[in-house]
Amino acid sequence: MNAKRLILGIVIGGIVGAVLVLLVMVLFEKNRTDNKGGLRLVTNDSTTTDPKNQQILVYGDYMDLDSTDYLLIPLGMKVVDGKENSGLRSKSSDEDSGAYGFPSSFRSYKYNFYSLDFGNCNNIIFYNKKNDETHLLLQKPAIISQFYFPYYNKEYTGDKYYFILLGIREDDTNLDGYINQDDAETVYLSNLSGKTMFKITPDNTQLVDWFIDMSTNTILMKVRFDSNNDKKFNYYDEIEILKTSIDSPVEAKKIIGKEIKANIQKILDKIK
Repeated sequence: MNAKRLILGIVIGGIVGAVLVLLVMVLFEKNRTDNKGGLRLVTNDSTTTDPKNQQILVYGDYMDLDSTDYLLIPLGMKVVDGKENSGLRSKSSDEDSGAYGFPSSFRSYKYNFYSLDFGNCNNIIFYNKKNDETHLLLQKPAIISQFYFPYYNKEYTGDKYYFILLGIREDDTNLDGYINQDDAETVYLSNLSGKTMFKITPDNTQLVDWFIDMSTNTILMKVRFDSNNDKKFNYYDEIEILKTSIDSPVEAKKIIGKEIKANIQKILDKIK
């Protein structure tokens, strides 16, 4: 009899334990999903709206766009209850806070360019100070993940470049319902008005770094491809070097051919 009670107790205890583990997993997954950063996309089965998740527009710090009459005004979102969602977020914790408490800063970059140093900016307003004309850079939900523009001081006497280089995450490429840092990033070259943009990177990539070759007036980019097609971008994926013209921008081409890459692989195979 005691043996039967012991067995029954073990069985009941195992069932209760399994239920508790399952409950914890469900709660963890819900919390992980609810806290997922980026733009949550509206789906066809979204029939109700939670007031807690309604978002309002906020504006980041503005800055003059060199050699133009434009002010750049970053645009983001924040939820009604004050909890951050897809607003302007600084890459470092020691940056000064911008408007509405959202960190939004401009830092000096190479080639006398400036960078908007934020995480999740959703759009940029171009405001013309002389004629009060305004227009948006984008006409669709997106995250502007990188944004570089020229800013030359009076003492600068070197070569000057008048373009904007920006990286945009504009599609939910991993199909998780969000647009965020996990998705592919498209790089564009734009004129200073933001009205003419040229796509210069292939689909399914992310920008790692970029350089100007002054002697040929071209842009070189280190770009990470989702080479294993797992809808992720990490150290398992290949990085290629691409090149395009500044004057006549088109989708950039690889500068390292298959023969060189095969030769490199032969050398690496000899290393134990």
